[in-house]
This record gives sequence, C-alpha cells and structure tokens, in this order.
Amino acid sequence: MAAANAPITMKEVLTLPSIGISPQFITFTNVTMESDKYICVRETAPQNSVVIIDMHMPMQPLRRPITADSALMNPDSRILALK
Repeated sequence: MAAANAPITMKEVLTLPSIGISPQFITFTNVTMESDKYICVRETAPQNSVVIIDMHMPMQPLRRPITADSALMNPDSRILALK
C-alpha cells in the first residue's frame, strides 16, 4: 500500500525527553494520552509532580506538585482527573 493511500499517517511532533521528561517516567503506567490535545506524565522523583503537555504549545509543559497514582486530562477541556 502506498503512503498516499494509508488510512493513518503518523508524524512525530516532539520527544518527551526534549521537554525535560526523564526517560524513567516514559512508561505505560506514568504517561497518559486521552486525545490528541493533552499528554500527562506522572513524575515521582526528585519530587512528585504531574506534567501536563498541551499539544498546541508542546514546548511549554505545565508542572504541578501533585502526588497521584494516575492522572488523566479531560479530552475537551483543561480538567485534570487524579486518582
């Protein structure tokens, strides 16, 4: 199948280490991507925090000092769900 006829096209927008996310936190248990708008990353060291990456401004991640077992952004608005 030619690339022009592919049902899905992929494009790398950024790498998480390029915006300061440690590779040790890039796992299925620490990273969530509910839609194409937001990525959430839970960091546990050196301090607990949640990093919210708005894909409209990916080079300006928002870090919050939050302890959580999981974090998930609402796909439509800036509402963060924590467990």
